[in-house]
Amino acid sequence: MTRSTPRKPHRLTRFSRDARGSVSVELIIVLPMLLWALAATVVFYDGFRTRYHAQMAAQTVSDIMSRETDLFTATYVEGMNDVFDFLVGGRIPTRIRVSSVIWDSTNQRNRLQWSYGTRQLSGLPSDTFELMQNNDYETLLARFGEDTSYSFASAAAQMPVEDLASRIPPVLPGEALLMVEAFALWTPFTNVGLGNVRFTPVVVVRPRFAPWINFDGIDPIYPEADYEIAWTGGSGNTDLPDPNDPDDPDDPGATVSSFDFNSGVTTGWSRSTITAGSVAGGGFLGPFGRETYDTPVTLAVNLGRSPETATIEFDLLILDSWDEYSTTWALPRGDTFSIMINGTPITLDAFVGWSGGWFDNTRTATGYLDGMQYEMRFTRTRSGSNFYGANYDDSLWHGTLVLTNPPALFDLGFSAGIDGDLRDESFGIDNLRYSASGTNTGRTYFTPDARNRNGTDPFTRFRRYSGCPELQISAPWLTLTNGNLSSAVSFQRQVGGPTSLRNCNMVDGWGNIGAEPALILNYDNQGQTGTGRRLQIRMDDGNNGRTCDSTIVMRDPNGQWWFNDDISGWNAGLQMGNAGSGTYAIWLGTYSGSECNARISFSRY
Repeated sequence: MTRSTPRKPHRLTRFSRDARGSVSVELIIVLPMLLWALAATVVFYDGFRTRYHAQMAAQTVSDIMSRETDLFTATYVEGMNDVFDFLVGGRIPTRIRVSSVIWDSTNQRNRLQWSYGTRQLSGLPSDTFELMQNNDYETLLARFGEDTSYSFASAAAQMPVEDLASRIPPVLPGEALLMVEAFALWTPFTNVGLGNVRFTPVVVVRPRFAPWINFDGIDPIYPEADYEIAWTGGSGNTDLPDPNDPDDPDDPGATVSSFDFNSGVTTGWSRSTITAGSVAGGGFLGPFGRETYDTPVTLAVNLGRSPETATIEFDLLILDSWDEYSTTWALPRGDTFSIMINGTPITLDAFVGWSGGWFDNTRTATGYLDGMQYEMRFTRTRSGSNFYGANYDDSLWHGTLVLTNPPALFDLGFSAGIDGDLRDESFGIDNLRYSASGTNTGRTYFTPDARNRNGTDPFTRFRRYSGCPELQISAPWLTLTNGNLSSAVSFQRQVGGPTSLRNCNMVDGWGNIGAEPALILNYDNQGQTGTGRRLQIRMDDGNNGRTCDSTIVMRDPNGQWWFNDDISGWNAGLQMGNAGSGTYAIWLGTYSGSECNARISFSRY
């Protein structure tokens, strides 16, 4: 017997097959949803676009500010808010808050140097990071007032984001990061359920050309209470003495030999010319002139043993019309004088016949040579009078050279880069003595890899090397004070090198340099503040950089690295609004890698 499937009830079947309907009823049901979806699409698009523009604008503003070296002012930061408005389209109310953040190693948290908010926005309270560390957001909110309106006057609108501390990367000792908080109050053009939204992009950057940037009118808290700006001698090097430290008490040790040249004794000297009438008393060895550039006057130093320390003292007579780095009267290398050891220079100093300006400064130089350490100091003891030769002012300098772990035997050389006749430019040596003390410890100081030798510098005669910047390689020193920079101090140098900066991780730059510094600037700020702290270093080839497209790399007293390729045309340069006292190591390169000549100058701006 066959069973049939029961049929659906007649009405149910008919309803399921019925395709009739009412357009008006369906429109009433669906239209609100369609209108909401359309409005929501526009609102969400506008919201995401505003958030994106705010983030990009904050990145741009922070990048601009990171390139500054001068003190920030309220006018400058308010102007950055105008830039921010332009970048986001100017349709919504905005504010920015700029803060300088350092690391508090005692409490192991970030700390504010200063904070400034634009358009009446409050700066961050000084204890912001302490309150955040303790999760005390209620107290922090109260610091911004009691206003509850939807505006930048309200406390909620001025509050930083809760994860602010986690957005700040590690802060290195001696530096301060710039933190830019951008605020944008966005209101949907219609209500689709979103409500008002505050966009708060946060960007933290390191200043590109300074360890930190202060704010005009706000006393900053410097990184670490016991932080010192000093000569460090290079990465990992703590042995190189600070030339600005006071001299240690005299420990003459055993005098090995002395020369006053009154008795005519010149044993061990390569020259025996003695002239009566030394301003230092009696006779002096000399005069000597431009011939010593290629054939230095030398003394065969015999310490008798390998001591821990050797001290050499002498008087240097600078006679007649020395012309420092004059472009009119001197060769491009300048009228310079060098102390040499075994034919290698360890100093390079320009001299001038008259007294004044930076030429009166005590000269210092510190470095390593062939496994020993040296420290040289020249101090002017007499000037402003003519005591020998032609009718020009002469000067007397006292030189002290301290060698640590020197060899028992070496040649001490004296060489002048002057170009005038002997009657116009010369030098003499008087009252030289050397002594030794202690026993050589056998320690060998820094020595560059001989395989990286790249000849000698044509202007300074210092050794050149390939490789990334190495601060411990010997270089000429230049001693300047803030007071010396009322007019530019400039001279010519050869720039360039075999090593691409792309292969060196200490600085984000380009061009080609050598491993050796072109020079070490020993700078005394003399306690200047504000705009008086400004220091400018510039290159100039006389052709807007087209003849010699230079680059410059610098390590400042705080251990921060600086780079510039084009500051004026294609000439490189650096401007520091907060230049403190200490030593600045400077490398000079070229964009192309070829070697060329350009003048380097130091000035205020």
